[in-house]
Amino acid sequence: MKRILGLAGVVGLAVSLGACGFHPLYATPSSGTTLGMTQYYQQVLVEPIQGRQGVHLRNQLMDAFTPGGTPSNAAYRLSIRLEEQKEGLAIQQDTRITRYNYNLTAKYELKDAVSGRILDHGISRAIAPYNVVDSQFATLSAERDAQERAAREVGEDIRIRLGLYFEQRFNKS
Repeated sequence: MKRILGLAGVVGLAVSLGACGFHPLYATPSSGTTLGMTQYYQQVLVEPIQGRQGVHLRNQLMDAFTPGGTPSNAAYRLSIRLEEQKEGLAIQQDTRITRYNYNLTAKYELKDAVSGRILDHGISRAIAPYNVVDSQFATLSAERDAQERAAREVGEDIRIRLGLYFEQRFNKS
């Protein structure tokens, strides 16, 4: 009996979500009038970003948006400015810092490629902690890993935000 009630609840929830206009962001559109997210992403040119983390972030976004290479006739240009900060967290009695937070902040602007008009903008942040150990190599490896994790997190956040922008602007139903 509990199983039947549970199944009925799931079916009811699915029907109510469909009635309110809910649909997956990355679903392939069923009508020919709207584009899917892939078609919008493929029209975004990610401009070069300063610094080592900028290279990681740009590569990640290009892989997500245009895995086939740089778009030849991009409709949008994405520019990103990064700010990095290292913050000591665990300070020992002898003033040694044994744990850091690596903070990465990305300020982005999505522009129309023809007019240069800003269509969307925002700020994305990520914090990645790492430990300082006796081995300099291990500490450097941990720091670089934290930087790459933060860049991945920021990239994913920007990808989702742009997907929501395209969805709200172009695929209203």
